[in-house]
Amino acid sequence: MHTRFRDQVAIVTGSSSGIGKSTALRMAAQGAAVCVVANHNTEGGEATAAEIREQGGRAVFMQADVASSSDCERVAQETLSAFGRIDMLVNNAGITRAVRFEEMDEAFWDGVLDTNLKSAFLMSRAVIGDMLARGRGSVTNVSSVHAEQTHAGHAAYAASKAGMCGMTRALAIEFGARGVRFNCILPGTIDVSLHSRRNVVVDRAIWAPRKSEIQVMRRLGSPDEIAAAICFLASDDASFVNGASLAADGGLLTILKDE
Repeated sequence: MHTRFRDQVAIVTGSSSGIGKSTALRMAAQGAAVCVVANHNTEGGEATAAEIREQGGRAVFMQADVASSSDCERVAQETLSAFGRIDMLVNNAGITRAVRFEEMDEAFWDGVLDTNLKSAFLMSRAVIGDMLARGRGSVTNVSSVHAEQTHAGHAAYAASKAGMCGMTRALAIEFGARGVRFNCILPGTIDVSLHSRRNVVVDRAIWAPRKSEIQVMRRLGSPDEIAAAICFLASDDASFVNGASLAADGGLLTILKDE
């Protein structure tokens, strides 16, 4: 086991599958105790925590709706009870829903914004006290290339991800001098993505394949590649990185900006 995160504790939301699961496993392999958080896919969350323990790491699973203030506070308190501290938070929980604007109702908009953006606010608020008390910590928000370049049908999703980047910058300014760093990562198209999850609504015409998504590197990204970048941002290797938005997209944004 590597020791990059030895004696550190991480909370990773949305870690029952995909990027979140890869991040939880990688952080645990590098020495962190991990609180695995999921809402609907409890079986997957339990499996992530079990895999960490089977590999000799420390992990607990907590079912929580991270769009709920009380659930976020419970996750923070139970993590402190289990491991005694919180060093890293990865706000990965999210849903992607594509629908044409004329068909979008208020409930649809609220569902996306609550899950993707409000959750990052609530979880950050829940952990910040412990981090400030110890004068150190890192929060990594999993945004998306849609924060900068998006497509038709993604008004709610793009707004949530752009909002996450704006919040990250503001909190980086507010807490950087007090030892807590905030950064976000902008994944491109990942081969194991939110698109296959049961809480996703997809308009197939909107989600038609786009050559630009694989044009630069001739492939999609993997959850492990995003997890590696998240672990960098969360670690002391990035001790002078604060308020950054790191694109991990294989060059997708470069292509889109040139089109």
